[in-house]
Amino acid sequence: MQAPPSETAIIHAVQQLAWLLLGAALVGILARRFGIPYAVALVLGGLLVEETHLISVPQLDPPVVLFAFLPPLLFDAAFRLDARELRLVLRPVLLLAVPGVLATTVIVGAVVTIALGLPLSVALLFGSLVAATDPVAVIAVLKEVALPARLIVVPEAESLVNDGMAITLYTGFGAVHGGGAVDLAALGGLFLREVVVGLAVGAALGFVFSRLTGTVDDHLIEMMLSVVLAYGSYLVADGLHASGPLACVAAGIIQGSYGRAFGMSERTSELLDHLWEFLGFFANAILFLLVGLSVNLASLIENGRAVVVAIVAVIVARVIVVEAVGLLTARGKLAAPFRERVVLIWAGLRGALTIALALGLPRDTPERAMLIDMAFGVVLFTLIAQGLTLSAVVHHLGLTRPGALTAE
Repeated sequence: MQAPPSETAIIHAVQQLAWLLLGAALVGILARRFGIPYAVALVLGGLLVEETHLISVPQLDPPVVLFAFLPPLLFDAAFRLDARELRLVLRPVLLLAVPGVLATTVIVGAVVTIALGLPLSVALLFGSLVAATDPVAVIAVLKEVALPARLIVVPEAESLVNDGMAITLYTGFGAVHGGGAVDLAALGGLFLREVVVGLAVGAALGFVFSRLTGTVDDHLIEMMLSVVLAYGSYLVADGLHASGPLACVAAGIIQGSYGRAFGMSERTSELLDHLWEFLGFFANAILFLLVGLSVNLASLIENGRAVVVAIVAVIVARVIVVEAVGLLTARGKLAAPFRERVVLIWAGLRGALTIALALGLPRDTPERAMLIDMAFGVVLFTLIAQGLTLSAVVHHLGLTRPGALTAE
């Protein structure tokens, strides 16, 4: 039986968390002053600390990171997502988040196999862990620029949904990382279980907690129930071997739409918005700071060729997927013109989920250290290079006028 953590270890962990929070706050002040996206500034700050060894770097297990910080990030965005606008862009969102993630995985895997000679199953495993765009990174950058509503809703909703698809593929290809044949039937069954059960659990709990919240007229209890719903939906789905992220997203959308309308007072609704905005901001700050703290620049340089191949593969895959979805949705008033597709391509930022999945690779995965460096390189490039230039791209394309999302 594992011994409980000592008092000294607990105190040390709390001290590290306090330093992280202080650092995140200071970075936020500097980011606002110099006009740098907060997520990008956090990564750069983490890199500076890691390279200069100013403080000891916190060591957290990837499953702990995912469970502690992913639910508030996902629930925050889902709870405040406009369900009406989501329905209007549901087709391109689903195309990007489901077949788009699968296509990205295959394209990246093929490029990596051809360029680096890795076994196909290992290359596909890498493709799956870099296939999902990051909701927090995308939102953190785009919210600072006035954009047409679609260019906020589509990448945000895509990022919320594609996590479940990417984790499913990651789990499936992880089981065959030794180079054996990929069982497509088993992978399809795993995907259906992850998606269907995950969505069902999240929706059911979302309705139950919405009804329960409607019987209470105490904003503190309602806020507590909302937090329980976020983590509970994730845990229940995960316990059923389904997608915890998708369950959390479904629960957030249900409570944010049906729950508000059913029995939530205007004051409670506003307080819950503030609560989830803070919890999402808190998790965002810790995760992106940890991303920077986890990167070893010397190792990235050592595996420079592989990192460049990974970055090119991800960009090529994003271009192909976005253009393919553009062709499939070319009819109607909500079709994305070329300028908007360029923004969707450049807004394909990767972040904390990719880092957590990379660090969670099985120890016996061939070329594991190189794969981790490749994943970190993709995250750094998309967050720093694309994140810092996305605003300029948007302005250059003349897409800074906000606009409402309207049906045909």
